[in-house]
Amino acid sequence: MDEGKRLTIERWMVKAAHDIQTAETVMEQHPALSDIVCFHCQQCAEKALKAFLVSVS
Repeated sequence: MDEGKRLTIERWMVKAAHDIQTAETVMEQHPALSDIVCFHCQQCAEKALKAFLVSVS
């Protein structure tokens, strides 16, 4: 795998990790803001999928 592809995958995964961290933080609020938590979980999944697709292309 070339360095550019590896960096792209790493960047997508960092962004995905930030989304899941945000979801976890918002989940701690009382009451939990479930719509925002769901949004960030969905964003995390999309970014991880993009990283996967780059890895197999």
